[in-house]
Amino acid sequence: MRTQSILNMRTTHPPRSALCAGLALVVPATVLVFATTLATTLAAAPSKKAAPAPKAPGIPESEVVHLPQYTVTDVRVLPPPEFWRYAELPGFEILSNGGNRSTLRFLKDFQQLQTAMSVVWPALVNARPNVPTLLILCSAGNSFRQFVPPSPEPDMYLTPTSLFVEDRERAAIVIDFMMQDVLGPDGSTYMVNDPYRQFYRQYTRFLMRRANNNKPFPGWLEEGLSRIFSTLDFGKKYIEFARVDGGFGGFASPSNVSTFSNFGAHGGFSRNGIFDDPFNSNGHHHDPFYAGGLRHDIGGYSGFGYMRGAPSSRFGYIMPLRDMLGDDRSKIRRGNWSAQCYAFVHMCLYGRNKKHQKGFLDFAARALAGPVDENDFKACFGRTHRQMEIELRGYVDFTDHQYVLFKAPRGTPGLPAPKPIELRDATQAEIGRIKGETLRLAGHPEDSREAFIIPYLRRERDPGLLASLGLLESLEGRDDRARKFLETAARMGVVRPRAYVELAQLRLAEVLETPAAPGGKLSAAQVARVLDPLFTARSQPPQMEEVYSLIGYTWLRSAATPAPANLEVLLEGAARFPRNTRIVLQAAELYARHGPPDTAGALIKLGIRVARDTDTKNHFEALRATLPVSQ
Repeated sequence: MRTQSILNMRTTHPPRSALCAGLALVVPATVLVFATTLATTLAAAPSKKAAPAPKAPGIPESEVVHLPQYTVTDVRVLPPPEFWRYAELPGFEILSNGGNRSTLRFLKDFQQLQTAMSVVWPALVNARPNVPTLLILCSAGNSFRQFVPPSPEPDMYLTPTSLFVEDRERAAIVIDFMMQDVLGPDGSTYMVNDPYRQFYRQYTRFLMRRANNNKPFPGWLEEGLSRIFSTLDFGKKYIEFARVDGGFGGFASPSNVSTFSNFGAHGGFSRNGIFDDPFNSNGHHHDPFYAGGLRHDIGGYSGFGYMRGAPSSRFGYIMPLRDMLGDDRSKIRRGNWSAQCYAFVHMCLYGRNKKHQKGFLDFAARALAGPVDENDFKACFGRTHRQMEIELRGYVDFTDHQYVLFKAPRGTPGLPAPKPIELRDATQAEIGRIKGETLRLAGHPEDSREAFIIPYLRRERDPGLLASLGLLESLEGRDDRARKFLETAARMGVVRPRAYVELAQLRLAEVLETPAAPGGKLSAAQVARVLDPLFTARSQPPQMEEVYSLIGYTWLRSAATPAPANLEVLLEGAARFPRNTRIVLQAAELYARHGPPDTAGALIKLGIRVARDTDTKNHFEALRATLPVSQ
């Protein structure tokens, strides 16, 4: 095991490590393609400050909106108020039912983690959109269990002590701080869950998906990379990454099992039921991560000596690579799958003198673009699955690898100190909203509804809570009630783009029933009424495709002519979402009618290139036929 050069964290950049070289994997290639297209074909880039939606004459600035009532048909006893603590970090809302000291310690570590990750893999942290994320720290009673999905979806990531769920608008990470030790069969206490490391894995998964345009990586790649980030260790003066102590299958005592070993795969703790596989009711979840490994001490270094590999049975079964790399849920996310993904990705990036690094990056790029098979594997690595399986067996027995180490030079301050955080009692509205949104994402619709309604019955009128209630009512098909909640939340200035999008859809449905302009077109006032919430949503994170598709559709139904600045908003949408053919087509049609033909032609060319079906391509071709011949 060798160490890369010690670098001055203040005056030099990190080396182009394998992960840094792999940054191209998490930058959507489609965005780069379209950026090049715009630079070479469009007459002018859209201005950063586009014109606002046209003002709607005659629309009063304030309207009385009477909020809906929830009718109680029987005697209902509200549960006692819950006690949680609340804090905010950029892009994050945090709920914790633990003590102030442990919560503040975690939030301090989280800030240092972000700093350390920005050194190890800067593009992963710096390029991510500022997506609102809910973080729930469960430290009292059995509060984690209420969030466990009854039927996990494929894109959910669940372990016995952590949960990561998301949709296109937001994400939620739930960590169980209670189950950290367990009594073993011999009466000894073992550490089975390091909540800090669990969070590192889930947070890395969140960052990777955000960097990949909110889409998950292939399962094996996401699992392997997220587990490598669980090796991240840092202090005031150093950052260490990708170090493996003891090897993947190295011998270790039960109280100090290597991070990469698979303790429990042959009995062990699994007999106590704490490793139940949430994806398999008939089996057990044997994730070697839980069984100890690199522990984390705040502000200090906890290292273990290098241990030469011991009998390979400690690692367990090497599953066929075709199964590990596939997406058949009967063969993945169980047994040794997690450990093997970890070992494979680590070997390719940091092991064997990095001889597989280039082939791995090529193969990962292919896997991100679509399904891969053994022919792709041989083209990238120059060997068959079977040949690589044999080499992987040797690697887990004797893990010869390099790892990354950054050290601050003597006399320098090292990592910056975390910013002070205000930790306060959460309001009942905040508790209901954050728990309700997380329960919704985790597949608990009834519990989610209950979490929203209880604070409302207690007369809480927080705009965020009202927006959540409006979205809930809309989801359940009660548009009139949804409209009242959303109108009120919008007037209160809620920061929730999906609420504004839903409000715009409800307004659009209303004006389409009674168009005020000749020919069944929308008047300027009607257009403005629909666009007003969309322009608010456009200014709030995260960027949503629905914002631009609704703006484009509304202008296409309008009798008014969009100004050049309004057209630039549509071009902005096409640049942000170049794979969304609906947005690109709407922009192309409006530019063909009201804008420069060369811009319309460039958009049409892009649409033809990214269209996946013949009908859509034909639509673009028909639109191109309406342009001047030179286009």
